[in-house]
Amino acid sequence: MNLTKLAPILVTITTSLFISTTATAQVNFKRFPRHTPTAQIVENGTKLKINYGRKIQTIKASSLNVGVLDTLNCKQVKVLSQQKLSGKRFVKGAISFHRRTGNLAVGVLLQECLETQVSAVFVLQPQKNWGSYAIYRVQVPGKRPLPNEFYTYPFSSITNLGYFGQKLLVEHGDASGTEAMLVFNPSRTPSGKYTGCVVTRQGEGPRLCPQ
Repeated sequence: MNLTKLAPILVTITTSLFISTTATAQVNFKRFPRHTPTAQIVENGTKLKINYGRKIQTIKASSLNVGVLDTLNCKQVKVLSQQKLSGKRFVKGAISFHRRTGNLAVGVLLQECLETQVSAVFVLQPQKNWGSYAIYRVQVPGKRPLPNEFYTYPFSSITNLGYFGQKLLVEHGDASGTEAMLVFNPSRTPSGKYTGCVVTRQGEGPRLCPQ
């Protein structure tokens, strides 16, 4: 799907969508009629605290992991064709509840070095009113096919994310000032399916849209 012609509209949507997206997310939706869940990033981003009535669910960023393809490995200082990374911290301003389903999308920093960030987006699906949750990985396509649902091409530095209707929008950028927004439509899983991308700001770096 070519979103180039929709860039002005998407930028407007993004502005209105992300105005209320902070380190704390709160929303009312039909799935949980008794309480309104809230999510707050705590302990320097290493944990996410979800409050639902009297229930408190604390999620460690390190408990979220994903396989990434063709990405720099900071320890070896070279690009690896495949590696498994775990979360370092939750990204401030990148948490959002889906109004209808109650699913929670979160941006997570996986690693950072040489002015390069490697990030991913996870969707947490509540079970038994946040007594537990299922983890889904938002998959970004790339040059090679993804092996399975546990792999993705990475986001760079995630700046914002949020739901607009049924769509999940994710903004990310790099050190050169290039920024792009990826759109994910509803699919058979809560993580959605990649639909398209538009560059919202062109810096000196390469395009941040999937190839």
